[in-house]
Amino acid sequence: MEKHHLLRRDPNWHPNGCNLCGQLGHQAANCPNGTINWRQIYGDEAFIMRQPIYYSDIQERIQLKEDGMKDLEARAQAYAKTKAEELGLNWAEIMARAEELRNKDPSEVIPKVAAAAGDELPPGWAVATDPNGRQYFWHKKTQKVQWERPTEDTPIS
Repeated sequence: MEKHHLLRRDPNWHPNGCNLCGQLGHQAANCPNGTINWRQIYGDEAFIMRQPIYYSDIQERIQLKEDGMKDLEARAQAYAKTKAEELGLNWAEIMARAEELRNKDPSEVIPKVAAAAGDELPPGWAVATDPNGRQYFWHKKTQKVQWERPTEDTPIS
């Protein structure tokens, strides 16, 4: 029995009795002695047992989703191939380059910011890379962002 039912029930009532009045023979939804008409509030639908969901149904839904994703991927590749042909690009080269990048270590693909001895930033500045691989600079304290590399005499405002 659920805890909220135990808290509201009289401990002398039979465990299989109605949760509202404690009498055997009916449930709270059909209680003639209760003060709340649950059927009127929630309707008959709330008191009908729902069909169970079986593991095979879940597996079927997962398989349908995977099939849909495979179809979507095939259509996306067909669209990309058509666009590449329209632009005069070689689809085989694009796919070979993609496979080459897929097999590389991510640290090799992502451009690293290598600061040479004379290329150090002024104090308080940091460098970051946007999603397109371009570097930008920002001042840590003021949160000022700029594309140009800061110098010692760059104003901080």
